[in-house]
Amino acid sequence: MAAKRKRESRVEKQARTRTELIATAAEVFARRGYDGASVEEIAERAGYSHGAVYSNFEGKADLFLAVFEDYMAERVRELAETQAALPEDAPLEQRARALADQWMERFARDRASVILHMEFIARGEREPELAKRFGTRSAAMREAVAGYISEYQREADVELAMPAGDLALVMRALGIGLAIESLVSPEAVRDDLYGDFTELLVGLLRGAGAEAGS
Repeated sequence: MAAKRKRESRVEKQARTRTELIATAAEVFARRGYDGASVEEIAERAGYSHGAVYSNFEGKADLFLAVFEDYMAERVRELAETQAALPEDAPLEQRARALADQWMERFARDRASVILHMEFIARGEREPELAKRFGTRSAAMREAVAGYISEYQREADVELAMPAGDLALVMRALGIGLAIESLVSPEAVRDDLYGDFTELLVGLLRGAGAEAGS
């Protein structure tokens, strides 16, 4: 006799509903854009009533922000997994390259996420308060990368000719820019370009930092 399926608690059911609404909203927003997407379509495609959306989110803008938060949390987890997979004595150039390569690999299998990111930026330009909230969440990615750089600097006792936060910002901006360029000119962006440049840049900055400290 098959075991009875555990009955979900109210909290578990609400968490599952929220997760499924966010996942569906990400698909709808990426395909239709913010203005073209509707709460009704998102709810129906996820298999819920319209009221389920409003019981979990304040409205479309709040759901849009939740999609972004979920995306950023996933990216931070991916970064942690990428770094954990490297040898403990991996040099900073290798660590930085691994992050760059992981981003391009993700983009190759999930181009819609970049389109959605562009939608976040475009919407924020029209709604300053939303842009501020996006910026706060987006900072989590830069801070994660900067943290890895700073941690390596402490462990290896090396200096860079650029603060960790600035380097993280440049790396993130370059990665997004290359992904966007690949959307419009895929033949111009080879898969390992970001990794090659990041490895070169970090090596140069590391060398310049060593010279300045000597």
